[in-house]
Amino acid sequence: MLQFMDHEKQLVNLEHLANSVPGALYQLERSPDGQLKFNYVSQGVEAIFGCSAESLANDVTLLSEIIHPDDLQSVLSSMHNSARYQYLWVKEYRVIKNGRVSWIYGHAVTSQQADGSTLWNGQMLDITERKMLELKVEENQRNLMLAERVAGLGHWQLDLETGQSQWSDTMYNLHGLDKSRVTPSLALTLERTHPEDRQAVTDAINAVKQSGARDVEHRIMLGDGEIRWLRQSGIYRIDEAGREIIFGTTQNITDYKELELKLRETGGNDEHTGFYNRRLMLQSLQRRFSLYQAHSEHQYYVMVVRVANNAETLKAVSKIVRQNIQDYDTPGCLGKGIIVVLMSTLSAEQNKNCLHATRQLLEQHGIEHKIALESAQITDLRFDDVLLRALN
Repeated sequence: MLQFMDHEKQLVNLEHLANSVPGALYQLERSPDGQLKFNYVSQGVEAIFGCSAESLANDVTLLSEIIHPDDLQSVLSSMHNSARYQYLWVKEYRVIKNGRVSWIYGHAVTSQQADGSTLWNGQMLDITERKMLELKVEENQRNLMLAERVAGLGHWQLDLETGQSQWSDTMYNLHGLDKSRVTPSLALTLERTHPEDRQAVTDAINAVKQSGARDVEHRIMLGDGEIRWLRQSGIYRIDEAGREIIFGTTQNITDYKELELKLRETGGNDEHTGFYNRRLMLQSLQRRFSLYQAHSEHQYYVMVVRVANNAETLKAVSKIVRQNIQDYDTPGCLGKGIIVVLMSTLSAEQNKNCLHATRQLLEQHGIEHKIALESAQITDLRFDDVLLRALN
């Protein structure tokens, strides 16, 4: 009797544990003939789906009424493929809860049973707030790209010998300056630039002479104390008089950067590395690749490091990577022990130095790894093409 009571107490404790974690835990079974049923689902599912765990366990067909009709077939297809190929199931999809649309993130470990059935042991999380932020970021990015296409940007020209600049009218508005009261110059730009970002702007100017093109994101300080984020993109040329000139464009990306920072606060970092998680990193890779497609002179470099997929190794590797990359490089973790760095420096030589330094430290620490530096080619259709070359 004592053993029975201990076992019963253990089950109760596990139930309490399951109900205390974010979202809902579940075990879903798919029989060999394709029938689905929940063997277990925690009470958190009520906040996820708007129905009780008991009703869902008794009638799995409720899912067809809960999952958004536009996403239902995609969810079912992904589950079918997961069962067929026995890989981790990961899916973002919409549900209709109490008449409102919510976004759900589901992930589960897939295992095939001796009788041919498939079990998914996983978790569901409500990611509506984060997803709305992501969609807003994507919307802003589309608007920024559209503005670039129709030339809705400030443009400028910098004489590297004299430091004097020529600005379009929009440039004065972007910097919060009165055109009649200032003379544009590199000194004025640096004066308005946030002190912590001045070195990055200086580095970008030096780099553009080596690579031919450069872009940098930095903050400026307006007269009323407001902080504004700008993206500067420049191309190096020697004009007919033999003068070294940088031609560039500037756009206000404050709304996008604020949304990006807020997105990080709502769960945008990988737990082991502190880098961008898979979702944010893929967005960054795509965003920069779109810029490359529109302006192929803006080179696209990625450094890819593949190591053992465990917490201890990832933490050690992240410290090594962070030690060698620049502040404006964008590191991320794609899962399965794959760390990707989107390089901000467009100089092939500087990026190779970063690669060699990172490889040397990995070897010194005895970490088994594969590491590669790859750049985009004009024939690439997606950023995935660049990653696949680096991973092979």
